[in-house]
Amino acid sequence: MVTIREVQTRKDRKRFICFQNQLYRDTPQYIPTLLSDELANLNPKKNPAFEYCEMRFFLAEREGKTVGRIGGIISHKANEIWGVRTIRITRMDFIDDAQVADALVETIAAWGREQGMERIIGPIGFCDLDKEGMLIDGFERQGMFITYYNFPYYVDHMRRMGFEKEVDWTEHIVYVDGHNQERLDKICQRILQKGRFTVRQFASKAELKPYIPQIFDLINSEYKKLYGVVPISEKQISYYAGQFLTLINLEYLSVIQDEQGKLAAFGLVAPSMAEAMRKCRGRLLPFGFVHLLKAIRRPKILDMYLVAVHSAYRNTGLSCVLLGEVTKNAAKNGIAYAETGPQLENNYNIQGLFAYYRADREVRRRRCWGKSL
Repeated sequence: MVTIREVQTRKDRKRFICFQNQLYRDTPQYIPTLLSDELANLNPKKNPAFEYCEMRFFLAEREGKTVGRIGGIISHKANEIWGVRTIRITRMDFIDDAQVADALVETIAAWGREQGMERIIGPIGFCDLDKEGMLIDGFERQGMFITYYNFPYYVDHMRRMGFEKEVDWTEHIVYVDGHNQERLDKICQRILQKGRFTVRQFASKAELKPYIPQIFDLINSEYKKLYGVVPISEKQISYYAGQFLTLINLEYLSVIQDEQGKLAAFGLVAPSMAEAMRKCRGRLLPFGFVHLLKAIRRPKILDMYLVAVHSAYRNTGLSCVLLGEVTKNAAKNGIAYAETGPQLENNYNIQGLFAYYRADREVRRRRCWGKSL
């Protein structure tokens, strides 16, 4: 018999977060979540998303043993913006057992019906900077620090429960070699000169901080039409900036300004945290931070987090300049390739970035599922 119990205490929250580490402990493709960040993400007193979101999370137990977990989010802001009444599944993991999967999903569905929701979707988080999408292809590849990993049987259970595709995201690998850097540099220089753009360099993270509000304003402006996106509030900007600044190596941050000194484009490419997180098992203490610092200072692989070009400059070639700046430094430091985070499968503007590079397309695919309640 499966028992569903709502998470109420800090001890339960840690149990909720750590269940995935237990489930995937023998899976080399799985990358642990940073425990301190996730404890903050699920804490209404720390995560500003709770100002417009309600969230409940649950553990599935059988004979005193945890066999699954699930979170449910009602984003009132997203529902208002998109004119829908949906409840979101998030942070769902379970053993390969239909009874467990059904009990978890029905718990969230029942809460959604109580609140007048008409549709259930997921996995999707508080906002577009949260983890989203269930892996449906590419299970053999190691995951990323910013994405979920799940077993292939999840897909079978979702279909069995009547879920259908809402949207898919794809992930790609872009190699540093295999292109003519000299030719690319000349193209980028012409683009900068023609548009009177300037590539902004930062000597320290303190120097970068004043630009963070502009960066998130550009994210809000250019991401607003993407699936399920809601504007990031000022409090969320401060919250996520604190997390991202920890991971940044300034050599791989591209910021481009227009003639008036305003932000025209930016690209956030960060050192891969995958191996570091595996070594520290998601914990900074007592020595986990050493692995993270080493990964940040001497990365072997890069993760492409965010890219945005102001709509006024979308056809000027700035996206090419963004990637050109990063790969130039990557080549100098002996980095082999960069992996992209999830991109909507029809986001051709971003995928066009890879035209000048050797790339492996769609090495992973993940899905947001949905069905009526």
